[in-house]
Amino acid sequence: MSGGTTAAAAAGSFFADVKAGHWAERSIMKLALQGIIVGNQGQFRPSASVSRQEAVVMALRFMGKEKEIDASQAVVFPDTFQVNNYYKPYVVLAMKLGLLSQEEEFKLAESQPKQEWGASAASREWITKLIVRAAGKQQLAQELASKSSGFQDAASIGAGYAGYVNAGVSLGLVKGVTAEKFDPVSAVNRASAATLFSRAQTLAPVSYPGETEGVLTALSGTTATVYTDEGFRTFNLAADVRFYRFDSETALKSGSELQLYTHVQVLGGGTDALYVEQTDTEQQVKSTEGTIKQIAPGQNTVWLWDGQNMIGVSYDSSLAIKSQEGAKLELADLKTDSQVIVKTDTFRDKPGALEIVVKSAPVTKEGAGTVAASANGMLTVKTASGADETWPAAAGLVVLGWDGRALEGGLAGLKAGDTVSYSVKDSQVVSVKVTDTTVRSASGTFSAYTGEYLIYEVAGKAQTSKLADNVTLTIPGIEQPVLGDLYKDDQLELALDAAGKITSITVKNRSLTTLTGAEVLSYSAEQKALTVKGTNGKLAALQVTDKTRVELNGTNVPLSTAAGMLRQGQRVTVGYSGSDAVLIRFVYQYTGTIGLLNTATKTLALSLDDGTSATLPFDALSVDWYGKSGATIADVKVGMRVTAGLDTNQAKATSLRVHQGVQYKISSVDAANKILGLQPASGSGIALSAGSLPLRGDDGATVPFASLAAGATVNVTYAGQTPSSLTLVTVRYGVVTQIGASSVTVQEYGGSARTIELGSGYSIVKNGAASGSVSTLAVGDRVETRKNADGAVVIEANAGVKKTFWKMENGQLLVKRSSLTDNSYRFTLAEGAAASWNGQAIAIASLTDGDAVTLYVFGGKLLEVVKG
Repeated sequence: MSGGTTAAAAAGSFFADVKAGHWAERSIMKLALQGIIVGNQGQFRPSASVSRQEAVVMALRFMGKEKEIDASQAVVFPDTFQVNNYYKPYVVLAMKLGLLSQEEEFKLAESQPKQEWGASAASREWITKLIVRAAGKQQLAQELASKSSGFQDAASIGAGYAGYVNAGVSLGLVKGVTAEKFDPVSAVNRASAATLFSRAQTLAPVSYPGETEGVLTALSGTTATVYTDEGFRTFNLAADVRFYRFDSETALKSGSELQLYTHVQVLGGGTDALYVEQTDTEQQVKSTEGTIKQIAPGQNTVWLWDGQNMIGVSYDSSLAIKSQEGAKLELADLKTDSQVIVKTDTFRDKPGALEIVVKSAPVTKEGAGTVAASANGMLTVKTASGADETWPAAAGLVVLGWDGRALEGGLAGLKAGDTVSYSVKDSQVVSVKVTDTTVRSASGTFSAYTGEYLIYEVAGKAQTSKLADNVTLTIPGIEQPVLGDLYKDDQLELALDAAGKITSITVKNRSLTTLTGAEVLSYSAEQKALTVKGTNGKLAALQVTDKTRVELNGTNVPLSTAAGMLRQGQRVTVGYSGSDAVLIRFVYQYTGTIGLLNTATKTLALSLDDGTSATLPFDALSVDWYGKSGATIADVKVGMRVTAGLDTNQAKATSLRVHQGVQYKISSVDAANKILGLQPASGSGIALSAGSLPLRGDDGATVPFASLAAGATVNVTYAGQTPSSLTLVTVRYGVVTQIGASSVTVQEYGGSARTIELGSGYSIVKNGAASGSVSTLAVGDRVETRKNADGAVVIEANAGVKKTFWKMENGQLLVKRSSLTDNSYRFTLAEGAAASWNGQAIAIASLTDGDAVTLYVFGGKLLEVVKG
């Protein structure tokens, strides 16, 4: 190793006796290029023993100390300490630097009088001591000197070497020849010496001439670009360049096996690379997956929505853009709403985008399938292949029904199960046409109904359709109407099932005027003429017909029975269209909002629902209030909604039934008997017979009973102890993305962002405590949003439940039980349930046994899984 071929020459042709694939190939070539080892006439002799004096030279070059050699110095050693003249200055410097102990080495030479100290083969224990000192780990060796060795031949290790062998093993510099045997006195060959010094470089890094370290940012067939402390440097790859990884001595087949953005070491001369080694596996990048929302070339910035935040990512000319398949793309190929993975560096002071991988670009296509869902501006269609496609609605979306007419409500007018064709442009659905439907619609003019059939006219032509079982009928102003309440020439909106049967009838043109608490002035049973005066003084002369509905205490009665009650002074509520009386309801109660309650003058004033008012005297008022036993008139306040009961003369108020809303979760549904099992927030559950109750959504629209399901939230309004109406509450789930003084924005699961105006009386529930301050919430909170029984906004945070993942089974996620009695270990996945890890979306199928997870369960379904 003392002369001959230079390092550069060795790299150019490599060593003739070190064949490709040699077990120490990487270390030999690396140290040759660093000038630590040299060959002789193109030979390295890897199997030959390394001498002590050669090892000393290697150690000093390894430390970068060769330049401190004083070759002119006269060196005199004892006769017993023989060293070749070329190596003497190296040995002197080694002793000066503490790599060698003069006392120890002189004694070693004296103990081997028949051998030259310098030319003798270096033993395993001796070279281990040399390398541990060269790496600056002598203190560790001293600390481990008294520690017992795990090798069975530990007793054979010299007294001055035990701590160094222990240190070398613990640092990963040396290993035993087997797991049990160290073989301390056996000779070390030149190839082994090269690997030992190569391993030690991680402990005592030295910058060698022609060496560059940094992060590999680009690699082609002819060049490699590395980011260093001085910026980007591009190297030309020599024809015989070798590529290596730190964890293998065998050269890679090509540079493509190197990982971009990992640390590398480049050896060569100037801008030429002869050797490239990947020195770790950790990529110095951060990957962010999201949707491109804006591209600003003038600012060299791409704006990305990652599902929670808008992120601005800067880029420069080094940005690489490619498809998921690896095809090269240009900046102009990027489109807004593309799904991408952006890799940004973590090695620059001002990180920028290094690479953008386009997972999917905006789609333009024609399609067909069956409607699976259509709500919140999103359309989900199950295609013929069985796959679900979900598309957001474009502005100006046109939705045509099966009859070619625009559907009222657009997407909301579609029904699950409808067969549709649709057009998508830039990943938004722009048109939908119903080609077949389970519920068709029609309109016409009522003529008559006979038994099971309804007769109506469409464009002057008579049509006859069969009525479905349980057909629903809606007539403005009439609660629970029957077919007999239809008038000839009523304009009807009809819904028909796939068999053509009418499932619902809605009267569209009936304009009903209502006078509440009107006074009967006269009634002629012969002429069926009724004259009344409203509380506002309005007079109405009305014609009573066979179709006029008459109600007494909520029960329909024949006109012949009620005729005698229509005497002068009687109070009634009348509904009429034109001059025809549609409804006559004998008034024994008023419902409205208290405007005045004076116990001194014993006067009660109510603002009624029809916009009129009623002022009633009273002697004493009983109070019936759900959930408040022993209530008295002192508990009743102005502004409350009540039903006031009248005496038999309809002259005075005798009782008040306070309207009270209570929110419940539906625990069970008996569809046949229309009975709901309801569970309040606290206390025992109840069974509610809901068949006769008006049922609406929280938007006021009528809702069919079939829409109710276990897990849904409802508000029951009580008039006193009696349920009077039922409201299906809309409940949404998502992640808080923005918090304002009077609003909160939530990114809904599987939907779009929704801004919730808090209004007055809102409640924030977090960690089991309710608060009236929005500051309780934080961005990133998983929440349920709804309105309470009083119509105020409720936002309830879900902290999630921490579990250990076990496996997936039949659409359920199973976690490990905390104990044998833990029965909460199965979680049903909601359709489209999300999963993430370190802020990045992952497939739920990628979870493995033992993963720590946080589960977010809403409405009995698992909507989100966060790993870690």
